[in-house]
Amino acid sequence: MSGAPAAPRGAEDPSPALAIRLQAAAVRALAALLRLLPAGIVAALGSSVGAVYGIVARRRRHIAIANLTAALGRDLPPDRIRAISDAAFRHFGRAAFEMITMDRFGPGDAGGRIVYEGLEHLQAAHARRRGVFLFSAHFGNWEIAALMQGYLGMPLAMITRPLDNPLLERFMRVRREASGNRVIGKRSAVRHALRAISEGMGVAIVIDQNVRSGARVFVDYFGRPASTTPTLALLALKTGVPIVPVFSFPGSGGSYRIVYGPEVTIDATGDRDADVRALTQKCTRIIEDQVRARPDCWLWMHERWKTRP
Repeated sequence: MSGAPAAPRGAEDPSPALAIRLQAAAVRALAALLRLLPAGIVAALGSSVGAVYGIVARRRRHIAIANLTAALGRDLPPDRIRAISDAAFRHFGRAAFEMITMDRFGPGDAGGRIVYEGLEHLQAAHARRRGVFLFSAHFGNWEIAALMQGYLGMPLAMITRPLDNPLLERFMRVRREASGNRVIGKRSAVRHALRAISEGMGVAIVIDQNVRSGARVFVDYFGRPASTTPTLALLALKTGVPIVPVFSFPGSGGSYRIVYGPEVTIDATGDRDADVRALTQKCTRIIEDQVRARPDCWLWMHERWKTRP
């Protein structure tokens, strides 16, 4: 572990660094306190913390405003751009508080504080018994959308990047897998994703983060080339398994509306590189349409366009 002192020769591996243990303990304590509160209060507290973060995290605020200006500045005045940035930070805080308390969600929340639209698209894809690829973005609360799908009886294998803190990774993994879902890391994503598909499961991936190295494809996102993972397109073209988009929209009192879109058509030409780029672009365009409709629900503070062609 970088920064940790070397263990004496012959000694066992050192325990996690103090900072890692303290960070994990703080999150666990916060989660325990939040679980005592109504969902609406948790959402409101998270929003307040997110607002404060948006003030003190000047670099992230600068990134958010710069991204919003480049993406929407031709259509919106600066005061509106700042308002969306503020709302995005508030939503980020709410989503973070709800993620660490996901263990309070259960099957009974479907149809209650979690309502659905377009569920027939997911059900039709699953009815073929060939598996299904689901894609989304860091939009709304993507973690809750995945968790609740497991409670609907259509569990997912979720492709994720492990958290830097291994103790928090363990903490979140328990919550992510509580509904029957399965977490698979990016390094072994293809092998485990194909296994999940062969079992008839869904495979979920978010495709809206900047890819700094390795396999990537540049597609248009808000008029600028964005380095994007080709994994979804590669796997879908290889298997012919249906692709369904899913997005979650925050409501009042800690509620969410989860929307499944129509199946994405795959127009394979035989030109592998061109087909991967075209399919990735099609899915990215669906994400852009949702972000344009609800820009406050996306993580504008992420350096989405940092890697250049």
